[in-house]
Amino acid sequence: MNNSVEQDLDLLANLTARLLGTPVASITLYEADHDEGGCAVQSVAHAAISCDESWAASNPAVDVKQLGSPRSAMTQHLGLYASVPMRNGDGSTIGMVACAGDEARELSDQELDVLKNITAIASAVIHA
Repeated sequence: MNNSVEQDLDLLANLTARLLGTPVASITLYEADHDEGGCAVQSVAHAAISCDESWAASNPAVDVKQLGSPRSAMTQHLGLYASVPMRNGDGSTIGMVACAGDEARELSDQELDVLKNITAIASAVIHA
């Protein structure tokens, strides 16, 4: 069975949420950077989101589509937000893998390693 890149990223988002025990995980791919009044802005090309429906229903003010932008995510009053940027060969950011929840906690070193490994896998899927 050959999955599309989008299907593979959806599967990875689901895996991320399960492995990290978070109600939300996302993998966001950016369009090329562009300049908006002297600030670099990245627009979203694709977002794979895994979100527990009951959690979403009890947190209607949280916009899970904003998890790919750490600045936007941090304004959403989440107890947990962690993200790792995906980079291309020249070091520029091409996307973000993130997880979130309302439980105030930090990821353990092992969980952070999981997030980094998922990010490496997502990058490999994109570049394949």
